[in-house]
Amino acid sequence: MQNDEWEIFEINLIDEYLENPNAELAETLVKEYSAHKFNGSDITKELVAWISECKYKLSKDERDISESFGFEEKWGRSKTEIKHINMNSYSWNHIFNGLVLIDAYEMTANIFNTTIDDAKIAFERKNHDFGTRELCRLGLDIFIAINSRQLTSEEINIANKHLKEDVSIQMLKDLNHHRMKYKITY
Repeated sequence: MQNDEWEIFEINLIDEYLENPNAELAETLVKEYSAHKFNGSDITKELVAWISECKYKLSKDERDISESFGFEEKWGRSKTEIKHINMNSYSWNHIFNGLVLIDAYEMTANIFNTTIDDAKIAFERKNHDFGTRELCRLGLDIFIAINSRQLTSEEINIANKHLKEDVSIQMLKDLNHHRMKYKITY
C-alpha cells in the first residue's frame, strides 16, 4: 500500500469504529498507532485524535485503561484478560523506568491491589494458540500509545528480551494482518 492508501485505510478504520465501537477495532487502532510511533512514521490526524480521546478518558480513571481505549466494547476479551492487559501496561512502565522485573511486578500488584504472582502471571502468560505473549505485547502497545513516544534502542532490546520475540517483526505481522482482515470492507 502507498502512503495515501494507508492513510485512507486508517481513516476508514476509525470511521468504522465510531459507527460500530468494538474491542477488536479498538485493539487494531492501538496497534496501528503504536507501530507508527515505533517506526517513527507519520500518523493521520484522525488516529492521533482518537488516541487523544482515549487518553482523555483515561485521565479520569488512571487504572481503567481497557475501558478508556474501548477494549470493553462488544467482542471484548474476558475480564481476566482485560485485567492482565491493564496490569501489563503498568509493568512495562515500571520496567522502562529502570525497575527489575520482580520490583515491576510488585509495583503493579500494589496499584491493582493484587499479588505479585498475579502481576507475573499477567506479564508472562502465553497465548495457547501461538505461544506468544499476546497480552503482554498489547500492554506494550498501550504503553506506547499512552506515552505517545518512540521506544529507545535500549527499551526495544528490553522488550524483545521479555517478549522473547522481535517486536518490529511482530508489529509488521500485525499491520499486514489488519490490512488483509479489513481489506474486504474497504
